[in-house]
Order: sequence, then C-alpha cells, then structure tokens
Amino acid sequence: MTQRFKLTIDGVEYDVEVGDTATSPVDVTVEGTTYSVDIPASAGSTSVSPAATSRPAPARPSAPSPATPAPATASGSPGAINAPIPGRIISVLVSVGDAVTSGQGVIIMESMKMEQTIAAATDGTVSAILVSPGDAVAHGQAMVELG
Repeated sequence: MTQRFKLTIDGVEYDVEVGDTATSPVDVTVEGTTYSVDIPASAGSTSVSPAATSRPAPARPSAPSPATPAPATASGSPGAINAPIPGRIISVLVSVGDAVTSGQGVIIMESMKMEQTIAAATDGTVSAILVSPGDAVAHGQAMVELG
C-alpha cells in the first residue's frame, strides 16, 4: 500500500510517497526521486501515518532555505567541499586561486527541483574544482578543494 505525504523539514515542504512498509527495502519517492530504504529487522514493526511527526536521521542532510547557503561539510580531504545531497551542478561560483571565506557560496546545485547555494565551511584558497556545470553529483562527493 502506497501512501503520499507533504512533509516540512526545516521550513521546506516535500512531496513524499512511501511504498509498502511491510517489506524491506521500501521505495520512498521524494520530489520525484526514488530511494530504496532498508528497514532493519531489529526495528520490529514499522508504520507510517500522516499524523506521525519525526525528524530525519542525523546522517541525512536537510535542505536549507533557498536564501541561506548550505555550508558544505568536509569529509575525506580536510579542505574538501562535498555535496550535501545528490543533485546536478548548475554553476561554479569560484575559480582556482580564489580566496574564499567561511559561508561564501562556491557552488549552485539543483536537487529535488530546488536550487541550493553550497558554501565554504572554512576560509581558504580554491586549489581544485572537481565538477562542472551539468555534472551529476552523489551525496558526499567532493566538488571543490580548498588549500
């Protein structure tokens, strides 16, 4: 049985469709993108209802409001600016050699039909740009490196 929801996470509304929760993995579609979600056997009975209120798991990034650049977290390389969510690169706002400050937008990407500005988490100098406009990026993929 498939259920549809409108969920608001950090002020952003999403159209979500949840497949049959009696089996694992469960197909969950968020704004047209389908994810296969495993439900651990230790979770026991899982139910989803329109009245349920929950917050996303901490490991899953939430979408920032469009006016606020999303600070990219560094994982892997200490100066890497990584994709906080899967998406497509719209624009690269910096060039190799540019000095950037914490909070400055460096990438504009589209995810779930929304444009997001991805910001530097720290001050630094752009040492490498690893993506180009039109590229698809995975969650956590390095996009820009700061030196």
